[in-house]
Amino acid sequence: MVEKELEALNADSRQQRLTHNLQERVKELNCLYGISRILERRGNSLDEIMSSIVVLIPPAWQYPSITCARIFINSKEYVTENFEQTKWKQAADIFVSGLKSGSVEVFYLAESPEADEGPFIKEERSLVEVIAERIGRIVEHKKSEEEVLIREKLLSALSQKVIT
Repeated sequence: MVEKELEALNADSRQQRLTHNLQERVKELNCLYGISRILERRGNSLDEIMSSIVVLIPPAWQYPSITCARIFINSKEYVTENFEQTKWKQAADIFVSGLKSGSVEVFYLAESPEADEGPFIKEERSLVEVIAERIGRIVEHKKSEEEVLIREKLLSALSQKVIT
């Protein structure tokens, strides 16, 4: 009888752990999906995009109520409203065209239970790296868009001179 109760408790415990892990992965996917939705909106400046992305980061972490974030890119800083640097930090570098151009940093504002990498879980390490990689691609894309606009204006000006 005791063995069956222990098995039931273990099964419940495993089920709760699996449910928790699934909920954490859903939060991470929501963050990445949110970044994709931001990019679907045409005409946003890089400042608008980064300001929107930084607020998507804390809800994707295990303890969103004590999480804040900062994106530092091209000498500009984008932070969440509750931003504060603490000793509980996770970061990833942002590369644009192969060059380090900034970083994504996630901080816990209070101590949390130890996990895989200090207070952070290993999936959060992967997520911060994916976010940094996406930001690098976004910046590259925005730079390309700006170059195209400059070339179009130059071409238009040159064609106007030829016509007159």
